Amino acid sequence: MVDTERLLNMVLDHPLMSEGLIERLNLLKQELEEIPKESFEPKVQLLFSGNAVIGSQGIKSSFVNKTTTPFQEMVKTQVALVRFGRVGKRGQAKKGANTDLYLTALPIGSFGVELSQLQNSDLFDSMDVSNAMKEVMTLIANCSTNDAIFESTIEKTPKRNLSNLKKFLHEIVEEQSVLKMESGELAIELTKEEIVKANQRVSSTMDEESQIIINGIFRGLLLDSGKFEIQDEEGKKISGLISEELGEEQLIEYDKTFLNHNCIIHLKIHKTKFKTGNEKIDYELLEIKQS
Repeated sequence: MVDTERLLNMVLDHPLMSEGLIERLNLLKQELEEIPKESFEPKVQLLFSGNAVIGSQGIKSSFVNKTTTPFQEMVKTQVALVRFGRVGKRGQAKKGANTDLYLTALPIGSFGVELSQLQNSDLFDSMDVSNAMKEVMTLIANCSTNDAIFESTIEKTPKRNLSNLKKFLHEIVEEQSVLKMESGELAIELTKEEIVKANQRVSSTMDEESQIIINGIFRGLLLDSGKFEIQDEEGKKISGLISEELGEEQLIEYDKTFLNHNCIIHLKIHKTKFKTGNEKIDYELLEIKQS
């Protein structure tokens, strides 16, 4: 825009050139207005207090390791969910985003760490990592709100993130710390009491696994999203994710052999139990055989 304005000032007396430059300048202004106000810089600040820090002088290195590691893993898992709609090996076979985070600063006030994605020229990587950071921040905040919001959030959260969330919150509670999180335009602050409530909800959430074999009709699968659908003998539709152990060739063979046919279906059941007594049930496809 600056260069265009300079050229316009130079050719104001030329009717054709000035008209073209004015049109170009208006177009640039319109494009500038259409740029999203949301920041996509893949950077997050985590600020702490309590026994983990000494004023604005320093922070325990062991505490930094125990909190940044699960946070990094949550971001990595969330990026896979943002980009591929699932977490698993088939998603990683595609071009995965660069999710390595670097310690780039030690912000003070409340002492903490700044984690950033570096050495990356892919705009979409930056956007995905930035969005994943904000989604992880929102996940943590939703744990402290109330049981209904917490359970609704966990229903959309991969099991791997729940495990890392437990580790992350446990360490903060152990050090009696607050938690401040900032990434772009999003800033969230949780008090010690809110962190304790969040930790209680997460730590009381139990996972159980079991396996079942049913007779049913195989309705199909989606390779990219890693999802399947079947129908049992009573007509009930069951859908879920495909096991990471099943290769693409095997899945294609299942589709050719069993689509819309009766067969024996081996499933794993993942059951998440909340302290309220509510349950979340997920299904995982392990194997399909001739009936």
